[in-house]
Amino acid sequence: MISICKMYEKSEIRIKSILDEENVDYSKIKQNILCAYENEKLLGFAGYEIKNNIAFLSTINIFDKTLEMVLKDGLIKSLLNMADLNGINIFMVKKYDQINFYRNIGFKELDNRDFLLGIDINKNEYLYLKLADFFKNPCKSNKKG
Repeated sequence: MISICKMYEKSEIRIKSILDEENVDYSKIKQNILCAYENEKLLGFAGYEIKNNIAFLSTINIFDKTLEMVLKDGLIKSLLNMADLNGINIFMVKKYDQINFYRNIGFKELDNRDFLLGIDINKNEYLYLKLADFFKNPCKSNKKG
């Protein structure tokens, strides 16, 4: 059975090494990393950094490519839940190749926001999600039937 939870201590060295290669400051996201495990085998992980009470996705790494979309979906939604529990209101992701994946979850262009952004960033590089809006809407599923 696959579980998503805080990182096991034995995974820390591997995760820190990957983050070093990605030039991600481990100390800034250590408390905000979630991992996907199956029988204690690390299948993937993701984490975010907090700036001005806004969560920014810092990394997402999936090792089991046969479950890539399922694990990515589970990790992102789990991070959204964790950020919400930690009092974060806005979650942002950089636009990457899989932009439609994030849009399907509910992320939007920053141009269409109805809040002030107290951080100097290139708004064309990011999508955002208001966590309150995400959690008040029913779960979205790709299944039909």
